[in-house]
Amino acid sequence: MFKKIRIYLSLAFMFMYSVQAFSQETTSSLNGRVTDSKGAFVSGAVITVKHEPTGFVVNAQSNSKGIFNIPNLKPGGPYSVKISYVGYKDEIYNDVNLGLGSNPNVAVVLNPSSSVLTEVTVTSAGRKVIPGSTTIGSRQLSSLPTIGRSLADFTRLTPQSNNNSFAGTNFRYNNLTIDGAINNDAFGFSNSAGGVSGGGQAGAAGSGTRTNPYSLDVIQEVQVQLAPYDVKIGNFTGGSVNAVTKSGSNDYHGSIYSYGRTQALFGKSVDGAKTKIGSDFYDYQYGATLSGAIVKNKVFFIVNYEHTDRQEPTAYNVGDPGAAMTLAEGQAIVNQLKTKYNYDPGSFTGAYKIFTKSDKFFGRLDFNLNPKNTLTLRAIYTAGSGNNLERSSNNFQFGSSDFTQNTKNLNITGELKTKISGTVSNQLNLSYINVHEYRDFPGTLAPYIDIDNGRITLGTWREASIYNLKQNTIELSDNLTVTKGIHKLTFGTHNEFYQLTYGFINSWNGRWEYSRGLNSFLADNPSRIRGAFTTDPKLPNNRESIYNNPPNPFSVALTSLYAQDEIALSPTFKLSPGIRFDYSFVGSQPYLDPALNSTNSANYVSGNPTYTNTPFRELTGNLPSRLAVSPRLGFQLDVKGDQSFIIRGGTGIFTGRVPFAWYGYAYTLNGGTYGNIDWNGPAAAQTVPMAIDPQGLRDTVTKYGGASRSSTREIDVFDN
Repeated sequence: MFKKIRIYLSLAFMFMYSVQAFSQETTSSLNGRVTDSKGAFVSGAVITVKHEPTGFVVNAQSNSKGIFNIPNLKPGGPYSVKISYVGYKDEIYNDVNLGLGSNPNVAVVLNPSSSVLTEVTVTSAGRKVIPGSTTIGSRQLSSLPTIGRSLADFTRLTPQSNNNSFAGTNFRYNNLTIDGAINNDAFGFSNSAGGVSGGGQAGAAGSGTRTNPYSLDVIQEVQVQLAPYDVKIGNFTGGSVNAVTKSGSNDYHGSIYSYGRTQALFGKSVDGAKTKIGSDFYDYQYGATLSGAIVKNKVFFIVNYEHTDRQEPTAYNVGDPGAAMTLAEGQAIVNQLKTKYNYDPGSFTGAYKIFTKSDKFFGRLDFNLNPKNTLTLRAIYTAGSGNNLERSSNNFQFGSSDFTQNTKNLNITGELKTKISGTVSNQLNLSYINVHEYRDFPGTLAPYIDIDNGRITLGTWREASIYNLKQNTIELSDNLTVTKGIHKLTFGTHNEFYQLTYGFINSWNGRWEYSRGLNSFLADNPSRIRGAFTTDPKLPNNRESIYNNPPNPFSVALTSLYAQDEIALSPTFKLSPGIRFDYSFVGSQPYLDPALNSTNSANYVSGNPTYTNTPFRELTGNLPSRLAVSPRLGFQLDVKGDQSFIIRGGTGIFTGRVPFAWYGYAYTLNGGTYGNIDWNGPAAAQTVPMAIDPQGLRDTVTKYGGASRSSTREIDVFDN
């Protein structure tokens, strides 16, 4: 794989000016056309843009078509903009604010000066805001209501949004970036809601602990795009959620904040019973932010710390209306397990307490290196934990089914913006992401027990006995922008290199099902027994060895090259043709069980099986690399010429990453790393004592019915 990476990067460096780490927008641009009072193009007009909070100044000139383009500006503002040309009055706009991403053209009309050689400064009255931004700005972020203090509370303003699903697409296909650096749950195990107050951007790294990987106090703007025709944006087929963080300025700013609520501020249940949440409920968040200048007009900083702490008691407990289990049933289960197996299944009376905790650290430095270069360095570290136990009218979980998920998430990114010449600029990004997610469980490791088709569950949660996921990602990207005449050309590359450790085994502790009801459990008459075991002779089949030495790391690379031309065909119409090439590959191939080539069963006609349109067909053969060619075409029409009525549209092909859990199963349940046991009991009663020790699972199943061992039995990635 690394040989492929070296070859690809060599080609990328030949193709590009430099390489960066970034696919989403972190900047704004100011575009426009300068004409005189008679409508003639003004060539050579000087455009001076000053970012007032930091004093950074950028200059540009209009070309022969009167067009100017100033990329790589900080989103927000305020900016002051001055357009000057000898013999004409200066046009000056104060308090200009720019939205995230590209802004539409500004029509500037210069009027002759009464004294040709005398410079006259005219300041615009009132506020001049460049229109066209589709982002949610800092003013909305600070004024709109939010309970979870999550981006999800604001991205839902997108009309096509529904519970973090955009345009009906599964949220796992979204792409979340912060300052251009990806911050996704790469494996795809997080839930759709992403958690509750105190945390939870679905699909984000750490969302399995209901923890946001950021503090809302440092977010400046957020943008949602569903079908962007800009070729720079890729690697998603759902929604692209892009956020940029705040930066320091010449003025010092500080804030200390706290939010909280108890059961007194919590509504009644909506199930008709109108019950109040227990008095054990609380939800607190507090933090502090400080920003300012280290060197005036040169070096700026902003730092933030935030802590969240939430506790919520379960509903539908034993004795509550609509609870799935009665007190007598619970006592019968406890008596059975303690008497026959000396196993305590955990608490089942009273409410269980669900907690969420997190600590977030944020730091950012901005450098105005010189008039042509600016540098940004930003780091986020998040540590979160949250336990998981659910009770509803359809399911009751004993305390032993609880597990605590922990997340440590480090995200570092750097961005260098360079003005190479008056018509050429470059944006270079590099980022590193390190995510570690793992689960702990209470009490003694035990089989997962399912009674009456999920009505009652207890024992160690089948997805918590072995869960130790690690993700290391390096991003490299670069965008080179060239303005020539009516053309704004973009050439770029974006690359993501993943090193993944899929330390997750479903049902290693055994999964004992009693679908015929509670009596079948009390009679030791299971309907089905499943489990996983290691087939590696060098790795002992015990939890400590498997948890600490996952034998199935793998690597994935997503690389791309792209080019685009934004053509200003007229002052009111732009056309943007572009093309993107995405090339993906993995490192070492997963093990292929040779028995698959001669599988015979009632499910197949005699002879070799035929695998058709499934991911498994790809994974059982020589997994190929894929080159995807994605042409795109966008347009923008300013109908009235005053930017009050703009029509945008286009067409294109989009490709994106899949949840890497799909790959993880190919590297795990392949017959050479782990195998599965799947035993279906007879309809008649048959006593099968439970194997409390997971290492004795195979012996128990073999002794009482013969195990059917399958190396590829389960690929139920999202079976929660």
